[in-house]
Amino acid sequence: MERSADHDLSRAEASLARLEGRRDAIALRLAELTREIELAKGRLAVKDEVEAFIEAVHGNASRRNLAAFETLLTALVQEVLPGEKPVALELSTERGLASLDICVRRADGSLEDVLEDNGGALTNVVGMALRLIAVVKADVARFLALDEADCWIAPDRVSSFYKVLEDGAARLGVQCFAVSHHDLSQFSGTFHIARIVGEPVGGVSVQSADCSAAWNDAQPGLRFIRLVNVQAYQDATLPLSPGVNALIGPNNRGKSTFIRALRAVFYGEARDSLVRAGAKSAIVEIGVAGGRLLRFTRQPRRSPVNVWSLHEADGSIVDEKGMRYETGGRNVPDWVGDLMRITKVEDLDVHVAHQKFPVFLLGESASRRSAVLSIGQEASYIRDMLMIHRERCTRDNAVVRTGERELVALRERFESLEEIGALKTRLTVLRGKAREIASVSEALRTRQDHAARLAGLARQLAAARARLSATDALPQAERAAELARRVGQARERERIGRRVLELGRELSSVGQRLHALRSLPDAAPSLEDTSQAHAMAKRLADLRSAALIAKSRVAQIDEGLTSVQVEMAGFVAETGGLCPTCGSPVSAENLLDHHAHSSHSSPSERLIA
Repeated sequence: MERSADHDLSRAEASLARLEGRRDAIALRLAELTREIELAKGRLAVKDEVEAFIEAVHGNASRRNLAAFETLLTALVQEVLPGEKPVALELSTERGLASLDICVRRADGSLEDVLEDNGGALTNVVGMALRLIAVVKADVARFLALDEADCWIAPDRVSSFYKVLEDGAARLGVQCFAVSHHDLSQFSGTFHIARIVGEPVGGVSVQSADCSAAWNDAQPGLRFIRLVNVQAYQDATLPLSPGVNALIGPNNRGKSTFIRALRAVFYGEARDSLVRAGAKSAIVEIGVAGGRLLRFTRQPRRSPVNVWSLHEADGSIVDEKGMRYETGGRNVPDWVGDLMRITKVEDLDVHVAHQKFPVFLLGESASRRSAVLSIGQEASYIRDMLMIHRERCTRDNAVVRTGERELVALRERFESLEEIGALKTRLTVLRGKAREIASVSEALRTRQDHAARLAGLARQLAAARARLSATDALPQAERAAELARRVGQARERERIGRRVLELGRELSSVGQRLHALRSLPDAAPSLEDTSQAHAMAKRLADLRSAALIAKSRVAQIDEGLTSVQVEMAGFVAETGGLCPTCGSPVSAENLLDHHAHSSHSSPSERLIA
């Protein structure tokens, strides 16, 4: 009963400790939640002021960056088109997003839209400049391909156009590839120029100088473009340099085929018409850094219809980190964009211009222009700050709404646990009483032990008294000594009698032998025929020799048996003292006697044996 009470008290103390822990956790959560709600309410109280401040900072950052872009675009335009009006950029905010309008400023300060209110020459120059800016600002590969971007520019200003392109590409580190029907060799001798030769009917090819010496292995960029069975090209390679490259030739000779090939590789814009007549597939190969080769294959009426693959210098397909760089399908694989970083930005063809759609960005929405050009990187960060602030305010509203409900529930639970202190005091009192009960129980057990010892002593005293009474009935010492002497005499007489009997038996045996000796004759009889005695003697000698031989063999057999017994003892030890056939316990002596130990096995074991 005492143990049961102590066990119940221990369980009650453990339960009380858990309740105390739960109460402390609730108190801690109450403090944390109260602070969270107070902070959330404080942030919500200044929500409008913070948002207004962020928008003001946004506007200031955007205005600072616009001045640099206006200066750059104006300089490019006036270099190609002298006397043209300066470019003006108007930045505003629509639904929290930056919106960019691209205009030119009249002498009176009013604005004209570049696309709607001006000619194609200005549009082309501004479009080319916007592509250069987008390639640099959009964090993509610095590569730009232009298809007849000079078509709207007066012939006497084409040289200025390419001078601006060459200067901008050199300053920004952009590799450019331009297709033109003008003979650009008379304008500049600094960039690489290739020519189209031949006729589409008989096949055309590319005439170009080797540009491999201008590259190093790690330098990013496109080393060459090779077309195999692509439209009018049976097998033609266009070398590219790191700077500005131009492919020139008359109209309708296949210059734009290289642009279509690039759009097929990087944008997935491929048709069956890309395949040369009579060929089964068209192949576009692009040399990249490290001696590798990016290959695109168009194979009509086959699946997959398009295949992208990356090859080492020896022609093997690249296999790195468990990934094999070969993918088929209609969409450009992600690894092509990750590797080359030539991909669409905001779904716009920033890198490779389309001949039929030369205008870039000017026809897009104002917010999309700002996103593609990343106008004011600081402004984008500030927009992110504004979005983060609004998201935080939304979370603060949720914290206040749900936190106050949780706060009420926690307070109710905390109040229900306030009696833990009184329960702990009562439990302490009960623990003291339990200790008193344990002390009394210990004293009671001590007394019970003493009583048991007294009862044992009483039994021992009674036994001693019984032994004492029996001792009193024994004879005196003299009488006891006399009895002992007589007992000794009786034992001696018994011993002498046994000796007399033994001597009598020996005497009778000696008498019998004496009687037998007296019956013998005085002299040994003479033998008339000694042949039998000699034969018997010889027989005895032979028997003695045979006995010696037998003893020798017996000794050898004993030695063999000893060796066999040692081996059998080792075998029995290896088998754990069990017969390997019947499984019953055996020893070295009875291992070969199967019946001697199989009788101890079970019937099933004997059946198995």
